Amino acid sequence: CLSRYAVIAAGLVTLFLKNFKAPGCSPRDEVSESDVESLLTQRNYTIAIGPASRLPQDAANRIGATLPGGGTGVDGTKKLRSSMKYINGSLDDFNRYINQKFANVTPGGFYLGENGSPPTFAYKANDGGAGDISLATITQNALDTLLTNVSISSQFQSFDVPWAQGAGRNLQLIVYFGLAMAAYPAFFALYPTLERLRSVRQLHYSNGVRSICLWSAYVSFDFIIVVALAAFAIAAGYQAVMFLLYFIMYLSIQTYAPVNKVDSDILLGHFIMSAFTPSGNLIRAMFVALNVFSTDCRNRSIESYPGTITLYGGPILYLILQSIFLFGILLWWDSGSIWDKVRGRKYKSNDAEEVDRTEDEIATEEKRVSSTPDDGLRCLHLTKAFGSNVAVQDVTFGVKRGEVFALLGPNGAGKSTTISLIRGDIRPSRSIGEIFVGSTPVSKHRAAARNSLGVCPQVDACDQMTVLEHLRFYARVRGVENVEKNVQEGIRAVGLESFQHRMAAKLSGGNKRKLSLAIALMGNPAVLLLDEPSSGMDVCAKRVMWRTLASVVPGRSLVLTTHSMEEADALADRAGIMGRRMLALGTSEYLRKKHGDRYHVHLITTSAPHTPPEEMERIKAWISSNVEGAIVEQKTYHGQLRFNVPAHRTEIEKSKGRASADAVNDANDQTRGIGALFTMLESHKGELGYEYYSVSLTTLDQVFLSIVGKHNIEEENYGQETKKKGFWKWLIGK
Repeated sequence: CLSRYAVIAAGLVTLFLKNFKAPGCSPRDEVSESDVESLLTQRNYTIAIGPASRLPQDAANRIGATLPGGGTGVDGTKKLRSSMKYINGSLDDFNRYINQKFANVTPGGFYLGENGSPPTFAYKANDGGAGDISLATITQNALDTLLTNVSISSQFQSFDVPWAQGAGRNLQLIVYFGLAMAAYPAFFALYPTLERLRSVRQLHYSNGVRSICLWSAYVSFDFIIVVALAAFAIAAGYQAVMFLLYFIMYLSIQTYAPVNKVDSDILLGHFIMSAFTPSGNLIRAMFVALNVFSTDCRNRSIESYPGTITLYGGPILYLILQSIFLFGILLWWDSGSIWDKVRGRKYKSNDAEEVDRTEDEIATEEKRVSSTPDDGLRCLHLTKAFGSNVAVQDVTFGVKRGEVFALLGPNGAGKSTTISLIRGDIRPSRSIGEIFVGSTPVSKHRAAARNSLGVCPQVDACDQMTVLEHLRFYARVRGVENVEKNVQEGIRAVGLESFQHRMAAKLSGGNKRKLSLAIALMGNPAVLLLDEPSSGMDVCAKRVMWRTLASVVPGRSLVLTTHSMEEADALADRAGIMGRRMLALGTSEYLRKKHGDRYHVHLITTSAPHTPPEEMERIKAWISSNVEGAIVEQKTYHGQLRFNVPAHRTEIEKSKGRASADAVNDANDQTRGIGALFTMLESHKGELGYEYYSVSLTTLDQVFLSIVGKHNIEEENYGQETKKKGFWKWLIGK
């Protein structure tokens, strides 16, 4: 794509520079002199004359006598006579001939008039420039000579044009070449933009790639070749618009400024506009190269040193400074420097938005994390707002070394935003929020913190490489000593042996997740961030991944986000349930006891699925009146009934408003709770008419639904109408 573009630009330059002659600085070289135009200056001409009946026999002599030198003698008159085409007939016949032979009639023709038809002349008017009028004067003068029988000698010459010869072609070259060069730099934005859209760059940064190294590689590569699509339009559009504005500015000053101030005004306009666009420097350099408008001239002679600031020196200096400045902007924008605080909008907390915590374990976790700096990962008071939407609100938790911490929550709860905050992709909206990877604060030393992070992002960031090339790249970025051995171990650990030579973009969704996991494990990072690592995997692949993660947990802090409660239950030592803020936190067993410590019973009647409603109502009534603390589901399912009871008798008694007798009785009740329940179910089997039953503890799914329902947390955009954005909000991306 780029090579074709370069060939087209080179072809245009070659076309316009053919037979190019650089103008000088003398007064004669700075203007375009026009030639004297007459019938004698035309190389090949044919004059159509009619009607033949009205033409005098000496018509050629009369017209020749009006030419300079009397038609240049006998030969000139003979040539004139042979070039005259006589038309017989009316004015319509004359017009018909002109319409049919207009390409051969030069400089024109005339009809002397007859039978009421007025004298009429036609001339060739498509030569451009002064030739349009000169051919008209030549034709009309011949007509007037024959009509009046008076020899009228005339010549035509245009005024000199205050532009050098070929200035028009030079300006065309500058316009076409300038527009081509305005679009050319936009090609350099294509591949970096594709990497950003595919989240490849974020994965680079999260795995230890430095901004200076990444952008230096882009720049080095761009000097050789660049490939294809997106910020292209912005870059090309801006450069093209600035190019045209500069060009208009230059020509306007050249045309309308006072003669004694043209040079100074052009220099002033150039240095002001060129500071904002490289296109201005390109145009100035081309003006100097072609000496357009005598740009190279100083005191009627060519400037001896082309590197002066008003010739090539200014554009070269400006381009160097602009390259350094724009490269610095890129590094500043993508680096975790202290100036990063300046560019982001701060989230202003509102007391009305602060929610009092009612869960003791959250306050306990805050105290523990604040006072214990030994955790592999610590997140303190994280808050992130996007405009008026608060995605994460005052979240605090820590992950010990050798611990798996699961972040759970519905869609839009802030899990992925929390992961992005830990990665350093975005900054907290409050200055008090901080993340520590080991003892390294992410906000102050982001690059150093990322060296200890391994990230499996929610979106598979696959580049245009094979599986093997991906892992080799990230192994070298991590500084792994034995690259090939570690790469093969990573491939074996996630089960990608059969796909190691396949392009990553061609992998299935589940295998892409395996590749992302292998990249995260590369280099043995101290902290692993796994954002829904098992999405898209089949059941067998999930079990393999679980075993892999279990083997790498010792000595590392692992944060896992998932929608699978089974996965969280199998892998996590502790779990935190989010709904913008932290709603509950603790081990799976602790969360079950606090938010759902009950036995869930499922009965199937003997007559199912044809059990009459009256029988189901009888069973529900018996359970409600005879089983303490029982909560019966009102809906039945064709002879199936569900209810739940407290897991410990002490809790049943408390729910009924009674106090336990003493600690010994409490312990006895707790140990015999499940046994008493089974005894009751077996003894009343025939009386109630059910054949099968099952008893299960509260699952993490049920705990999750209980906590989310308790805090009225809904999924993102659930039950909300889509509102149309205003124009300005759409424009700024809110």
